[in-house]
Amino acid sequence: AGDARRRGLSGGQRKRVAVAVELVADPSALLLDEPTSGLDAATSLSLLTSLAAAAGRGVCVAAVLHQPSAKAWRLTDDAVVFGRDGVVAYAGAAAAAAATFAAARPDVLRGDAPAPDYVLDCVSDDAADFGEALGVLAAATPDATPEALARATQRVDAPGASDQFLLFLPRAVLALTRTPGDFVFELAVQFFAGAFLGALYPHFEFNDCQPVAFMLQLSLGGTVMLSSARTFGATRVAAWRELSPTLAGMGLSPTASAAATCLVEVPRLLLLTAAFLSTWFPTARPRTTFAQSFGPCFCAALAASGAAHVFSVAQDAKSAQLSSVAALVIAAMFAGVEPRLSELQKLGAGAKPLIWGSYARWLVESLYAAEVSALSTAWRMPPAFYNRPRAESALMGLFMYDYVARAATINCVLLALLGLLFRLVALAALSGTNRDRMGLRSPAHVFYDAYAALAGGVGRWWRRPRKVGSTAAELPSLGGAPAGERRGLLAVATVRNGGGAVV
Repeated sequence: AGDARRRGLSGGQRKRVAVAVELVADPSALLLDEPTSGLDAATSLSLLTSLAAAAGRGVCVAAVLHQPSAKAWRLTDDAVVFGRDGVVAYAGAAAAAAATFAAARPDVLRGDAPAPDYVLDCVSDDAADFGEALGVLAAATPDATPEALARATQRVDAPGASDQFLLFLPRAVLALTRTPGDFVFELAVQFFAGAFLGALYPHFEFNDCQPVAFMLQLSLGGTVMLSSARTFGATRVAAWRELSPTLAGMGLSPTASAAATCLVEVPRLLLLTAAFLSTWFPTARPRTTFAQSFGPCFCAALAASGAAHVFSVAQDAKSAQLSSVAALVIAAMFAGVEPRLSELQKLGAGAKPLIWGSYARWLVESLYAAEVSALSTAWRMPPAFYNRPRAESALMGLFMYDYVARAATINCVLLALLGLLFRLVALAALSGTNRDRMGLRSPAHVFYDAYAALAGGVGRWWRRPRKVGSTAAELPSLGGAPAGERRGLLAVATVRNGGGAVV
């Protein structure tokens, strides 16, 4: 349909597409506000013909039409005509409207004017004054209760989760490839970031291993997270309609939608990671192989993009990118470089979720451990063999930073699990956030209802009749009614030292 950068469809075409989207959902009722405004006569008639066909299938169609043509007027069954100040001037069959107004307003000459133009002339001049509506609508069905309407509503059973996944998959591919220029720009950013980091630490020594790993996670994770912060944002509006379980929605599976979107993201993350390492690896010349560096980096990209997906589902594009930057800073703070992991552990149990949830912590340790495993035996002797163990002993480095020698492989699994966890949180956010946009009550409203019910129960318990000196029935009447009959009034009698009572 187009966006701010591409023109796409015209305004009239977009309006017709919007009506078509509603008709495809097979609704029970369709309410339209000026569906023909801005359309030419032929297009307006075509649109109203489609609506009339939907009405013939049993759909209740109600539309606001400001300037209907004669042919469009003949397609309508009933009409409600509003006069000045919103007064209902006519309510009844559309075919009988002109004759009814001719009898009520003989001073308005019709001539050759079509029926809708004549009706509008009757209600728009200064002499138009309708104390009550002309015409009579058909009486409502007596048994048309909400329960009966709900039973009569035709619902189309959604396909199975696997079929929905196969339907969502090509659309996710289309959403990802719709703007190839954006992806080319993301690849260029990765090429530049990798080349810049490699030029900053060319052929780095072992002493610089941790700073290099920290800068690598910051560069790769930051670019991947920011580019992934708009993954779900492009289809948020469509998801609200498709995933809504109400009659206005389609009741499709959030799991199938999220799974298709996340699966399509995997090739993109592979290419972005490969683009970053393709320029960083030849310049930095680490001791590990390209595959040993690619595994942890790709798993870290999975974790970073998963965190961005949570923000992309729950927030708009700008807020999601801002939240991604904040998450990137927090992940870097708990990466275990400065302050170290031993110092972070002293912060207490509240810091452990941040440490374990920081993809930077696992990526830095994994790259450091991979470098240690690639060193020769001369670097991996006990610290007592070296004059400067802090600078020359790889085992001393593992001990100082609280790293594990097997972290090169273990942390890849942890990063992949972290990415899966973030995507499960995004799935929960897909169902739990923006519920008001889906026609459901938001969690805040549910909490407010529970709080109101609890407060009401406490209030009723507090206002219950209690014996304090005298019963409520024995107290004098207030306002002409016995105190026992005045609900909501708590009457308590206490005796003062000087005698008498305070009520």
